[in-house]
Amino acid sequence: MITRENAYALLKKYNQDPFHIQHGLTVEAVMKWYANELGYAEEAEHWGIVGLLHDIDFELYPEEHCLKAPELLREGGVDDDIIHSVCSHGYGITVGCGVTIDVEPTHQMEKVLFAGN
Repeated sequence: MITRENAYALLKKYNQDPFHIQHGLTVEAVMKWYANELGYAEEAEHWGIVGLLHDIDFELYPEEHCLKAPELLREGGVDDDIIHSVCSHGYGITVGCGVTIDVEPTHQMEKVLFAGN
């Protein structure tokens, strides 16, 4: 699994706008809080990393949001489970290029991220 430090560096590699970086940090904190509240404290770091990375492609590729993310995340050495979770927050949304995101949130953590975004 990617470390939190490496995840943060990856976020900053593709996001320069202070708003987008702060948004990632905010969602990270919210996801960790929910992990603890919902009985997933042992997974809080994982939940936080997903929150941190969930919009990794939005600043550079807003028309391909959740479509470009897998490529960027794989290049950063991120596992498929995190990639699925990141992409699932766009489930059912038709992005600017006309594609509807079909990655369904299945895990409780993914459902929390989906509901919050």
